[in-house]
Amino acid sequence: MTKLCCLIVIILCILHVSNCGRLTGNCLASNGTCGRKGFTCDDAFGKGWIDEGQCCSGRPCCKYLGVTNYRCGFETVAPCVFEDSSLDDFDWSRKTGFTDTRGTGPSAAAEGRYYIFTEAGNFYFPDTLMVIGAKAILTTEATNLQACPYCLSFKYHMRGVAIGSLEVFAGDKTSSLTSFWKKIGPQTQDPVIWDTGTIDIPQFSNLVITIVGSIGDGEGGDIAIDDIFLQASACNAGK
Repeated sequence: MTKLCCLIVIILCILHVSNCGRLTGNCLASNGTCGRKGFTCDDAFGKGWIDEGQCCSGRPCCKYLGVTNYRCGFETVAPCVFEDSSLDDFDWSRKTGFTDTRGTGPSAAAEGRYYIFTEAGNFYFPDTLMVIGAKAILTTEATNLQACPYCLSFKYHMRGVAIGSLEVFAGDKTSSLTSFWKKIGPQTQDPVIWDTGTIDIPQFSNLVITIVGSIGDGEGGDIAIDDIFLQASACNAGK
């Protein structure tokens, strides 16, 4: 009978433990990381965790509830999950239609009317010296993202003779971030067609994601992004 009870406990752990809505078969610690069966959950679950059955050691298994997805379309000036960083060299600018420099930037937003872009020509920031490598940074730092794997997708437009780079970093807020995606130089000569970036972001306990646009060598380097979608799931990015 004792062996049977232990078996039932283990089965409950396998069935009920969940990582951001996906069954994993693992037990979950309060720091937001999943461990192998037998790695016990502890009592300090934190916001969003609930007891669900018994874990392998007799302590609770956990299931994550209330996972939030985020979208930024820039149709209003209201802040979204990605906000301008206070640590960058200049800010992203909101725009509709062409940018102010000929031969660079999109002709219209990817979705709706508005998009944001890095102004390489000093039109919006006359007091800022736009040197090569100057950075405009969007960050999720102000949002406490749940400890989940995420799929990040967005539209981007990189047209012009002096395009710099567009890069996505992610990691734990308390440590250095890792680059997960990067494009350098012009990616299109068409002002109408936008490209799509799709990136798998693995699980971190204190996740922060940044999107960094860097200035190239000259005014013809406006980089635009639009329709950012951050979803709590893996997306198996292929590009």
